[in-house]
Amino acid sequence: MTKKPMYYDIYLKIKNMISNGEYAVGDFLPTENDLEKIYRVSRTTIRKVISLLSSDGYIEVKQGSGTRVANFNSTQRFNRVTSISETLRKNNNIVTTKSIFIDTIKPEKKIAEKLKIDVNDDIYRVQRVILANDIPVAIIKNYIHHKFTPKIDKKVNDIKSLYIFLESEYNLRIDSAKDLISAKNSDFIESELLNVDIGTSLMSIERTSFQKNIPITYDESIIRADKYKIEVHTKGR
Repeated sequence: MTKKPMYYDIYLKIKNMISNGEYAVGDFLPTENDLEKIYRVSRTTIRKVISLLSSDGYIEVKQGSGTRVANFNSTQRFNRVTSISETLRKNNNIVTTKSIFIDTIKPEKKIAEKLKIDVNDDIYRVQRVILANDIPVAIIKNYIHHKFTPKIDKKVNDIKSLYIFLESEYNLRIDSAKDLISAKNSDFIESELLNVDIGTSLMSIERTSFQKNIPITYDESIIRADKYKIEVHTKGR
């Protein structure tokens, strides 16, 4: 595991404070001078942190007025990689996890192909239900090769947002993703977990996420369509 540079460690700390609501939407971050004193680093380091937070959409930098936490809603924008829980938190929802469970399995052929591994390899399967303000919104399954996240099954209680956890615990930064989005009607188990009627319209997202073109996770998410929206930005032809 490579050592994280200082600016990236500070970036993760501030990003987590934004995701957890310690810095709410519209709040001003401390000034560059104050951040230098808080983290005992140079102005150059703090500017790298601010640049990364801005490029990832967490803050807005306005000359002469300061740096504010960006205004997000529960629409997931597909011009940057973000998770369902991160998107919900950015809309000031209280996000919790129910029934989180991690086990070790052998991948089905489809999953092995997505992760570019052998069907005899061991992978972790992370299963959970995401709630926003105590309302079940999504059922998520993540599949991750053992080599990337050793002993993650021992850290189950530390996972609030998987992407943030992978960044802070394993230095894995998801920088791209490929999503397949479709519609489905809820079956009996999905209806029970999401507290909806059988046959309710849901969104299904299959995602392969990457770090430097190396597949890190394959995810299957089932989401209540009445509680979540997806916005896709395109440009050119």
